[in-house]
Amino acid sequence: MMTQGKRFLIATMIATAWGLGGISVTAEEVTVHLTNGDVLKGELVSEGQVVSIKHSLLGKIDVPKAHVKRLARAGDSKAQEKQPAKKATVAKAPKGSSSVSKKKTTEPEPNEPASGFWSNPLVSAMTFEEWSKQFEFGMNNQRGRRIKEDYSLRYSMRRRVEKNDYRFLAQKFYGETDDDVTSDRALSSFRWRKDISPGVFYQTDTLYSSDAVKEIDLNLEQKLGLGYRFINQKDLKVNTGLGLSSRYRDDTRGTNSDYLLSIFEDVDYRLNPRFRITQEFSMALPPEDFEEYEIEFKTGVVSKVTEALHMSVRYQLVYDRSQPRDRREDQRFVSSIGFDF
Repeated sequence: MMTQGKRFLIATMIATAWGLGGISVTAEEVTVHLTNGDVLKGELVSEGQVVSIKHSLLGKIDVPKAHVKRLARAGDSKAQEKQPAKKATVAKAPKGSSSVSKKKTTEPEPNEPASGFWSNPLVSAMTFEEWSKQFEFGMNNQRGRRIKEDYSLRYSMRRRVEKNDYRFLAQKFYGETDDDVTSDRALSSFRWRKDISPGVFYQTDTLYSSDAVKEIDLNLEQKLGLGYRFINQKDLKVNTGLGLSSRYRDDTRGTNSDYLLSIFEDVDYRLNPRFRITQEFSMALPPEDFEEYEIEFKTGVVSKVTEALHMSVRYQLVYDRSQPRDRREDQRFVSSIGFDF
């Protein structure tokens, strides 16, 4: 049987290869028409509340959506709407001639928008070059009557492509008290949200976790849900929704599979350009036994020190009534230093 450390090492290597390697895809050339009349041309990096392009001379440029009048893509018919149409020219025959010769200039048809395999938003997102990435490292070392050490690693990537929002997260917690292992947990998730109408979205969330202290060798979950965005402002977003999930677990009691009902809620609040507060809550319960519910609550404050450096304080609580009484609760505070790249 593959050990916990080997599984986490393989998962981390795959995540790092995705995040740093990527797949090369031809960038999309766009023209950004600003509300003040200026025009910028470059390669489209991402679009959403902020439109990002890569300019040939100025490098990466971020433009708030409120300042964008129109975004014209290569081959977009809108890019042609201000161009005067070419008229057909007619060559007049000399007087007295019995026939008239007409010559019409052929007008080239506009290019068709990109289509096929490479136009798929999920395929476009898999390039990974333009994802926002964060790596955090936290450590707590205590010396006294007891020797206590706790370590945490957190790696996340996020990107929005048109109506699609992608997020990948991987975490590792490890702790010892007087040389006894008190924490050894690894988890990762990939969430995909797609807007289907104003304020409404559906999402899929794939999760993997293991916990050596609780003797959970493998925990896999696949969630499907429908959500609604109650608040969708530039600095504040509040989402909630309902869903279904399937869970496969391999622990000391054997293997088992369950179907769960779930609710979720999350908040993203930017106090100012340097401070950000995030909060997530989810609850899952099997339809045949509501008493074996599982609750997960996470919140954190992130403070940017420089453009590439930040500090964070996070709190996480997991309470699972399907586990034995002494293994149901797992809560922790983690203070970390992080890097944005």
